[in-house]
Amino acid sequence: MPPKDAILEVIEVYFQSCHMQPLWLFDRIDLANPEECSEEVILSLLALSLRYSTHAYFEGRSEKLTRKYTQLAHEHIMFRIARGNVKLSTIQSLCMLALANFLTKDMHLTSLYLGIATTFVQSTSLDIEAYRGERSTSAECRRRVFWSLYFLTQIYGHQSPMLNFLKDIDHPKYVGSRMNPQKELLDLLPPSTPQEAMQINESPNAGIWAYMVQLSTLWREVRTYMMQCAHSHSEPPWSVNSGYAVIGAHLMDLETKLPTFHRYDSARFADRSREELQRNRTYWSPWLYLQFTYHSIHAMLNHPFINSFSPRRSAHLGVPNTFWKTSSEQALIHTTWIVRFIDMLSGKAYRVSDPFIGHCVALAGTIQIYFCGAPTRRARDAAQVKLATCLRFLAEMAQLWPACQIMHEKLQALIQSAVTSARSNNEDREPTRRTVSINTSLMWELLDYTDVGRNHRPTTHPLSSSSTSASGSGSVSSPKLFHPSLFPNTGATTNQGHTVLETQIFHVPAGEPDTSDGGQAMPPYAGHAIDDDGDDNTEDDEDRSDPIQNRHQDHDGAVEDDTALTPMATNTYTPSSSAATAAAQRAQMQYPPLVELANSPWAFSGNLSVLDGGGGTSSRDPFLQFQDIGSPFLGLWEVGSL
Repeated sequence: MPPKDAILEVIEVYFQSCHMQPLWLFDRIDLANPEECSEEVILSLLALSLRYSTHAYFEGRSEKLTRKYTQLAHEHIMFRIARGNVKLSTIQSLCMLALANFLTKDMHLTSLYLGIATTFVQSTSLDIEAYRGERSTSAECRRRVFWSLYFLTQIYGHQSPMLNFLKDIDHPKYVGSRMNPQKELLDLLPPSTPQEAMQINESPNAGIWAYMVQLSTLWREVRTYMMQCAHSHSEPPWSVNSGYAVIGAHLMDLETKLPTFHRYDSARFADRSREELQRNRTYWSPWLYLQFTYHSIHAMLNHPFINSFSPRRSAHLGVPNTFWKTSSEQALIHTTWIVRFIDMLSGKAYRVSDPFIGHCVALAGTIQIYFCGAPTRRARDAAQVKLATCLRFLAEMAQLWPACQIMHEKLQALIQSAVTSARSNNEDREPTRRTVSINTSLMWELLDYTDVGRNHRPTTHPLSSSSTSASGSGSVSSPKLFHPSLFPNTGATTNQGHTVLETQIFHVPAGEPDTSDGGQAMPPYAGHAIDDDGDDNTEDDEDRSDPIQNRHQDHDGAVEDDTALTPMATNTYTPSSSAATAAAQRAQMQYPPLVELANSPWAFSGNLSVLDGGGGTSSRDPFLQFQDIGSPFLGLWEVGSL
């Protein structure tokens, strides 16, 4: 064991980088005295959090010690199981080890630990609420463990299809499963969500962590949908009964229920100082997960590869042009948002602690590969900037997590494959026809980051957790789980990686995502009428000013330059806007206007909530009846923001 001061430093690092980011297993008081904690908890904490530590005891050997403590934690847990002495701390340790092994891309051990923990939870009825209405320490601890395990299972757990053996005994089939709300068990209630101390707003609504866990459930459905697209002749996405339609309906429903103060426009991440963001990481990290996951769900549903891969399996099935256009625009909008969040994170020096964010970024990068082959130079140049941003961000995450290094190198390999194929395929073709050739094996490995449901072979990637570490400092000797004899067909599947799917890029984006297209944000808030000469009464606006605008100053009193950090969707203007119109727009806003960067590839144009009917008249906003009057959605409608 390390000295006590080193353990205390790792515990502090855990609460800074892992607590509710995403795991919520402990409160500070639970780990106040390390000597009173079980060894398995301390060892699992070290296995998960040591990589974030800067303590001198670990300097220069953090990778080696991380492997050592992971192995020791594994042995302690298995010994406790063998003795029949499983405690709540055992399940907590299994959760930490599951996440720690995902960081090194050891999905077999991740699935094992999650499976064991799930069995323990079900066997001890931790998945049933036994303390209704009670907020005692023990009741809250049980709830935190259950929901943390639930979250890990949704994001990193084994994706098991259901076996349909009743229909045909000679030809049993695996089928995908989706939630069926019509078959709810009314007499059995899961644990209540843990009581969260609101860090930003006081409200009776659930805290941000609960909404993060809720959205993870929908991500599980997305994983199921992706597996169906890869392995079955599923219904086309434009069908009313398709997984695409069902997930989209759930997503819209969740969006309407998210409290206003958690939404992008209200939270105002870009307006917060770096110190405030770091001080409230337990709020902002789950909030960032919400944003990245929300846009990633839209991106996955509208991914050009998935929507072109499934029809290829059914030669008679075509793709409607209307669907291609709509889907392409949605993919562009939401991957653009992901890139904008990356730039905001970089500008605020905010280091994310959830490797799932790396997958969201890799997903956005795979879509931007398609737009790099767009017919217009402007669209291609913008896509190349966004793709470079995704690669840079993944490279930064790769320095800490081997799993992200694997994503980074696979994305690079996919780009190289697409570029090489594009050059050879387009040499003898007319210039107006542009195609993108995708290595299907590499693409599926990036989209299905757990390698579950499609590939049952051992990991053979040169940067897998069984070969090298993120820093290339040597081999990672994690516990071996399977004997090679369990994978007798490995050799028969080695040629799958040579399959190439060629997609013709015929859709020209209407432009960079524009709020006038409509989107998934709250409806616009109707403002006051604007005279033709641009004069307007701003007295009421001053009375309703958003207090958050006063937070632009840092602790030294210097005004922060958020020009490059704040999304452009809110306050940018089209080149055709007149000076008078721009002045009127600025007068209507509740916070200082932002200057559009000349080279910003994600600049959106504004959309007035007061519709100019011509002749000096203004139309009534039909969406006013649906708007929360207490919200800050004043004047503009964010496209695609949550």
